[in-house]
Amino acid sequence: MSGSGLQFAVELAAAPERVFAALTEARLLGRWFCDACESEPRVNGRLVMRWTRPGSSRQPFEARWVEFSPPLRAAYQGGHGDYPDGDAGRVWFALAAAGAGTRLELRHELPKRPGYDAHAETWRAAWPRALDRLATLLASA
Repeated sequence: MSGSGLQFAVELAAAPERVFAALTEARLLGRWFCDACESEPRVNGRLVMRWTRPGSSRQPFEARWVEFSPPLRAAYQGGHGDYPDGDAGRVWFALAAAGAGTRLELRHELPKRPGYDAHAETWRAAWPRALDRLATLLASA
């Protein structure tokens, strides 16, 4: 599995601008993805996410926005000490209008080094749950 990636797609009941905001703004990321967040939504802007739930790493996830093209594309890359070389890979978001909503495609690229199989399996299960929470947040707003 190492050196490959995970891909997911979901239809969301919100305009691309609202979906993009939920993917990149700290106040919204903290409502569906992590427990606390800091985000400087711009290329090379800082992204720091924290999880406090049982079983979560106590280390903050620190990343940089490597692409930022509102409201159609964004990507971040980062990690923390629990990942090989501190690198969890790169996460890409691509958005497209789909009727009254948005089609979101997410790609999580894993580093091309050994040691990511267990992490990939965790992410394979975690991303769909997170995207369900995103859909719930956007539907309720």
